[in-house]
Amino acid sequence: MRWLDRLTEWFKLAVDPRRALEVEFVEDAPDVVEETKLYLVGQRAAPWSAMFVCPCGCKATVALSLIPDDQPRWRARYHADGTLSLSPSIWRTRGCHSHFFIRHGKVVWALAERPRRRRRR
Repeated sequence: MRWLDRLTEWFKLAVDPRRALEVEFVEDAPDVVEETKLYLVGQRAAPWSAMFVCPCGCKATVALSLIPDDQPRWRARYHADGTLSLSPSIWRTRGCHSHFFIRHGKVVWALAERPRRRRRR
């Protein structure tokens, strides 16, 4: 039945009715981070941080470095439709431990990896 669970999860992601996160450029980190926005902090041509509310519902603010020399760092890619993708995935190591991607402004949850079956000899 694992295949049915995986199919159900895929279907939920494929037909997710949520709107994309709205991208907003700001010079300084906002005091209040709205749940529907993804803030790019810094100069518009070269933002140094991305900020948004964790999509799991824990309400924590997630701040990611976009500075090329930082480790870890993420890359922001703008799309013609005005949405944004971040790479690589976001995997919170504190708090809720959520693992997800932001693709075209939408949250795509990372599915748990299936354990490998051992071959019979």
